[in-house]
Amino acid sequence: MTAASDGSSGLPPPQEGVVSMRPFTVRRCVRWSDCDPAGVVYAGKFPLYMLDACQLFGQHVVQPALPAGVQHRAPGKGLEIEFLGPLWPGDVFDIEIHPGGIGTRTVHLLAAARRVDDGRPVFIGRVTSIHVSPDDRTIGVDVAPELRAALEDQAAHSGPPPQILQRLSPVTRFAKG
Repeated sequence: MTAASDGSSGLPPPQEGVVSMRPFTVRRCVRWSDCDPAGVVYAGKFPLYMLDACQLFGQHVVQPALPAGVQHRAPGKGLEIEFLGPLWPGDVFDIEIHPGGIGTRTVHLLAAARRVDDGRPVFIGRVTSIHVSPDDRTIGVDVAPELRAALEDQAAHSGPPPQILQRLSPVTRFAKG
């Protein structure tokens, strides 16, 4: 890590960037515009932070695993988040993303965010997506074998997810899910 990326040089780190592939970790810096008049991050920003990290996971882990020309559509199906600590402008935090289960048509990604300065938890959450036909987004399709393999490989080589993620509600498996 460079001095500029951890804030020790006096310069703010980039707003967002991938700092590790395994476990997949995104580092963020809170912007003043993310905060309310009291200087605390708006509650509605936390799900956006989590979704942005999941989007980067898709760009860096999912897309490279798919064969060229394969269209991948997986709109959001569900979101769960638990707020654990506040953030203020200039705070730097990491969001780890872990595969949290692969159903027939759904994928669950787990997120655990911690402050960089002292390691205190900021939030945990789950994003569930459902895979749909590229031709008709109202028709569910099975998770592609290449995607399943990439997620299983990511899980196997990233180490166990942080224990705090056990606080999330268990995933309910449905016959067509």
